[in-house]
Formats: sequence, C-alpha cells, structure tokens
Amino acid sequence: MPTRMTWDQMVNSYPDQWVAISNPIFDGDYPDILEGDVVAVLSDDEIGNFKATHRGQGLEYMRTTDNGWNGILYADFSITTV
Repeated sequence: MPTRMTWDQMVNSYPDQWVAISNPIFDGDYPDILEGDVVAVLSDDEIGNFKATHRGQGLEYMRTTDNGWNGILYADFSITTV
C-alpha cells in the first residue's frame, strides 16, 4: 500500500534514492512535487528497469537528492536546401 508523504518527508526518509510517486500534488510550476503517494523507492541501478516495467501507469519519478549528474541537451540545428 502506498504511503502518502510530503516531498520533504521523502527527501529525509529516502536520501540519494529515486521515488516513484502516484497521485502527486504539484506546486503549480511542474515538476515541483509538494506531496504524493510513494509507490516504490529505487536506487540508480533499479530506476531504469522499474520505469520500463511500469510504463503508462501515471507515475512520477523524482530523485530525492542531486546525484551530481547534469543532463546535456543536444539539438541539431541543420538547414537542408533543395
């Protein structure tokens, strides 16, 4: 059974982990979650497989603390002429 928690409770209870959250309440500026039902707590190694097997279930995934990885956005702005 999922446990309803605030984001601060999730961070304090599950440091350096991913949380799978259902029924989230956002602060109005997505993706900041104020609270939700914690469905699962996952490590960095487990998150990919869990997401793959739970597609389409309406879950949100957030990491409780920064893991030091910064994403890189790559875009190809090429122009093709004929």
